[in-house]
Amino acid sequence: MSVTTRRDAVVRLGASGLGLALAARGMSAAAQDATPLTEPVGIEGVYLGAGQPTSASGMELVLRRTTIAPGGGLPPHSHPGPIVLVVDAGTFSYTPLGGTTQLTRVAGDGTPAPVEEVSIGTEVILTKGDALFLEDPQDTIRNVGEDEVVLLLATLTPAEEDFTTLLDDMDMGTPSPP
Repeated sequence: MSVTTRRDAVVRLGASGLGLALAARGMSAAAQDATPLTEPVGIEGVYLGAGQPTSASGMELVLRRTTIAPGGGLPPHSHPGPIVLVVDAGTFSYTPLGGTTQLTRVAGDGTPAPVEEVSIGTEVILTKGDALFLEDPQDTIRNVGEDEVVLLLATLTPAEEDFTTLLDDMDMGTPSPP
């Protein structure tokens, strides 16, 4: 018997992550010409393990696997805390809208290439073995390939706090009309 809790639903949404921008490699016309998403599409996340480290009081360390169907993704959203994201399969578009983003590409022989800083607003295309280190990211993500994207995410976030917040749901400080 399977029970879906609010936390499970948040994990499914939050398993995206990741989000942010770097030097682009192999950007396709599909990546640049895609219609922006307005709601989550084709995303599913699963907890692989979690714990609350005594060395980081009030924080939860979680390992997640997120899958994104072809054409799927998350519109602008945010996550609290740091994230390490590794592409396990597929072709993935990441555009940082805030926070800090560092990209490490896998080299041809499987060793990591030097870390690259990614500028806000720059779309980067990642493939199997590429990794992102994100701090307090705001981003948008998409599957720009023909196959399912599989992401592995290690996150350190405040315990009991939602992992993903859509930016439309956030108070961005815009004054209301009188």
